[in-house]
Amino acid sequence: MKAGSKKILFSLPEELLAEIDAAAAAEHRSRSELIREATRRYIADLPEKKRPIDDPKVREAVRSMDEIARKIHGEWDAVQVVRDTRDSRYGAKGNKGK
Repeated sequence: MKAGSKKILFSLPEELLAEIDAAAAAEHRSRSELIREATRRYIADLPEKKRPIDDPKVREAVRSMDEIARKIHGEWDAVQVVRDTRDSRYGAKGNKGK
């Protein structure tokens, strides 16, 4: 066992343990290695661990919106749009409130 590791005890249904053992054997890994990897993947997939842009549906929506914007406005630079908006509100130097 690695230094800094802790042993834990938990119960699993026999059928699930048999599936874990079969998967571990097929991958030439220990039961512990397989469960550690499965736990890491589970935690990485938690919604609060993901950025919205990592979702393929969000990426597709952004791509579609960019395509619509290009059809309406031609090629455009999002950074320049933000700068132009800022400049129109606060002046070319961005002097807010002055």
